[in-house]
Amino acid sequence: MKNKKTIWKWLFLALLAINLGTFAFISSRVFNVRDQQSLGQVSKPKETTEVAKITTNRDQLNQLINTYLQDFQTSDMSYKFYLSNSQAVLEASYQLFGQKIPLYIYFEPLALNDGSVALQVKNVSAGSLNLPTSAVLAYVKSSIKLPAFVEVLPTKDQVILHLPQLTLADNLYLKANQLDLVSGNFTFNLMIQP
Repeated sequence: MKNKKTIWKWLFLALLAINLGTFAFISSRVFNVRDQQSLGQVSKPKETTEVAKITTNRDQLNQLINTYLQDFQTSDMSYKFYLSNSQAVLEASYQLFGQKIPLYIYFEPLALNDGSVALQVKNVSAGSLNLPTSAVLAYVKSSIKLPAFVEVLPTKDQVILHLPQLTLADNLYLKANQLDLVSGNFTFNLMIQP
């Protein structure tokens, strides 16, 4: 009888050891960090880095710009922007004495080294009446609330779109790379900053 108790005692201790060993093994596998060396190597960039190159065509860019401009439409003034094969055009209409007056601003877009876009004003007209460019730009600068990334330079007949100041998401922004009106290809760099 004593032999039987001893066998059960040893079998119980063996089963307990197997259970504790299995629990210890599973615990060590679950709580052990996998690929710690490679995870430690992933870090935030230390300098501004290009993460993607975005190429678009004229129609896609026109649609994107006009979608963005929808937030700035008012009952007194509406905007439409489009790129042709020779120039960029901002077509606006505003109310004056109860009449809608069409306003056209013709630009030549240029990609700057810092990733901004310079819109060199070529012509401004209300209907078919040409207007003085610097006077219209001075009026726009003083009376219309523009986004922070838009800079109007009436003395240079320019509007600068500081794309790097237009944050798309956390630490992401665009830089203009190539603006080719003739072929209708436009390339932008998607950048991430630390």
